[in-house]
Amino acid sequence: MVETDPGGHEEGAGRSDGSRPEGAERVQTAISSRKRLPSRRMMTVLGSIAVAAIVLSAAWILSGISRSQVTIVAIIPLSGPSSYLVEMEEAMYLTVEKLNRWGGINGVRLRLVVEDCESSHETAVAKLIEAEEKYHPLAVVTAVRGAAVPMSEVAEEKGVVLISVGATAENLTAGKGWTFRYYSSPSYEAKNALDVLESLDAKSLGILCLDDVYGHSVRSRLTEALMATEVEVESYIFPANATDFTDAVATVAHKDAVFAVALRHQYSAIFLALNSSGYAGHVMGALEASIPELWSMPEAQGCYVSAPIMYGSTTSVDKDFMEEFEQRYGEPLTHQGAIGSDVLKLIWSILSDKEISRENLRNLLSMGFVHSGILGVVTLDQGVPNADIQVYPAVIEGGELRYL
Repeated sequence: MVETDPGGHEEGAGRSDGSRPEGAERVQTAISSRKRLPSRRMMTVLGSIAVAAIVLSAAWILSGISRSQVTIVAIIPLSGPSSYLVEMEEAMYLTVEKLNRWGGINGVRLRLVVEDCESSHETAVAKLIEAEEKYHPLAVVTAVRGAAVPMSEVAEEKGVVLISVGATAENLTAGKGWTFRYYSSPSYEAKNALDVLESLDAKSLGILCLDDVYGHSVRSRLTEALMATEVEVESYIFPANATDFTDAVATVAHKDAVFAVALRHQYSAIFLALNSSGYAGHVMGALEASIPELWSMPEAQGCYVSAPIMYGSTTSVDKDFMEEFEQRYGEPLTHQGAIGSDVLKLIWSILSDKEISRENLRNLLSMGFVHSGILGVVTLDQGVPNADIQVYPAVIEGGELRYL
């Protein structure tokens, strides 16, 4: 568990060991002895004020809010197969720093608590329950795809605003009142792949598919769309811990095009395996293949991908934040980090000049919004809890990403 107060302010002015500075108690006693004792009436008034303050403070505590700060918990995999999502943690910390410099939410400082679920679905659910008991946060942001459904069940039971930034299952939010999804839709990726296949006039397709909710969501939508065409489709399913794709490539190497739906770190191995096999067809990748670290890879040149608008040099909504992130962490910001930043800014903006409470946040999200973030303009219609990030067909060539 990582916890931070981004402002870095010290609590109190005493010594680091908690003791009072020498002489402080004596000075206070001397001053008090010179004051006139308050009357009985004044004591009654002061007592009433104290009771009111205690009641009000209790109400703030029970609502998960304090006058000085409000807590948002992020449950993301920082170790295991999806450990690359540490970038999301970094982007969220940087965003909280900026928002607090701007005055927080209506003058209330933001505190970000990040919990590592270790790429485990069971751990993610346990972390959510623990976070609710310990922090009673304003909202919980999660990037764990496979655990999104059981986490949403906990959120509904306990009244937790849960925002999933990794789940692709569009039915995740069905019948839910506290669960929201903020991610790219598998339908967008499938449509982009279909459009590219039509432009290439490919007659056969091999799909290398990650064996998880995300992989199967994209594959099923693309396969269903191709049923209305004459394109022959064959799939090869591989696990999340796969690192050798020699057999997978051999299975689909005879196809006109190969479309890979994989985890971010698996694409380099897939591209290398395709190149080593002498594959001469068209190579295609899903959203995770659009990240900048792959653009300079020789084996990735010519690969068609789906990409958010943020990678366009002239269309980035918040280029200053992207530059600040790269300067601090030494790596360019990808869409995985950007989505964590965008969700925090969404919470900040939607509660601006509004009551800071879970119930109000849920109600405002349910009413719909139009949010302009690093990933572009995202629209959520009233009563539709799925906010879909638009992605566009693009190709990696010449060490750059070119939108089609």
